[in-house]
Amino acid sequence: MLFPEEKLNTLPEELHRAAAIPLHEGLYAEAAQRGLDLTGYLETLDPSPGDAPLDAFERQLALTGIRVNGDSADIVDRFFASQESAVLFPEFVSRAVRAGFEDFTPLRAILAARVKIDDNTYKSLYMDDSVYQEGEKSLALASEGASLPAIELKTAEHTVLIKKYGRYLQATYEAIRRKRANVVAIFLRGIGVQIQRDKFKDAVQVLINGDGNNNPAPAADVETSGTLTYGDLVSFVLSFAPYRMDVMLCHPATATKLLTVEPIAEPAISGGFQTQGERVRLFGAELIVDPSVPDNLILGLDRRFALQEVYETGVLTESERLIRRQIEGTAISEVAGFAKVITSASKVLDIGQA
Repeated sequence: MLFPEEKLNTLPEELHRAAAIPLHEGLYAEAAQRGLDLTGYLETLDPSPGDAPLDAFERQLALTGIRVNGDSADIVDRFFASQESAVLFPEFVSRAVRAGFEDFTPLRAILAARVKIDDNTYKSLYMDDSVYQEGEKSLALASEGASLPAIELKTAEHTVLIKKYGRYLQATYEAIRRKRANVVAIFLRGIGVQIQRDKFKDAVQVLINGDGNNNPAPAADVETSGTLTYGDLVSFVLSFAPYRMDVMLCHPATATKLLTVEPIAEPAISGGFQTQGERVRLFGAELIVDPSVPDNLILGLDRRFALQEVYETGVLTESERLIRRQIEGTAISEVAGFAKVITSASKVLDIGQA
């Protein structure tokens, strides 16, 4: 926020560089050209030291005197006290939505990596080691003059589909102008959680069915159709070698069958769930229960190697509309998609098949 020289000298030294930045709505276009959100762009203009208590955006809030957290948070109308401070409102909205992303942990629990892209399609790099015999996977030292074992990395034959996930704001400016910023942020965080839930549902489908490149998860069956036994689970876990299954996902109805299998039902294994409602770990794997997984399927994966998320800049808001207080009908969205990395790092156990 640009300050005159005489006022600049009255500010704490750590805010001097921030105060030299003129705030205008064109900053969003400049940030987008660099593939950044506004916070990221402000960081290039006003880098935060490693021990800084505030990031570059928060320093701009401090200069305007806008408080967005705690019991003394300002009302939304405070953003629009000046044209300069109004420029900060779209990023406030985006950051609240991104906080909702962090609130929804299951998606992070199944991702090996997030990859930033600059196009609406993506050709993924993946490894399909399911076509190799066990001996061919070995990376042991070869004798002198002998050829080393080969593992082929492939570029996806089909582009991975990238989708827009988002919501429209329905509230008018008049409806929220007198509301505290921290209260409005709660609803924005809820939008972020729902976007992540939508993405998680698609991520699960990619893990099971593949990303369009003929790479569905290898499937295993139970010994007796419709019946899940401890032996079925042990065989499934052991089938992951040389990878390790560190995440299990299933539908709530399937979780009921899973958690009543002997000896999993014993308090020694699931006592924390029975008495405290703690998240269950089976065979060292985190159990995630979600209705996006088809019933009667258990999806297992090695999160280090199974799935990558590809995304564009991040949370997108229609900054010009928000700066002009045209809040109703403003879109909040993120463009993203999912691609498998190593095919054999995710597998499914079908309880309905023998």
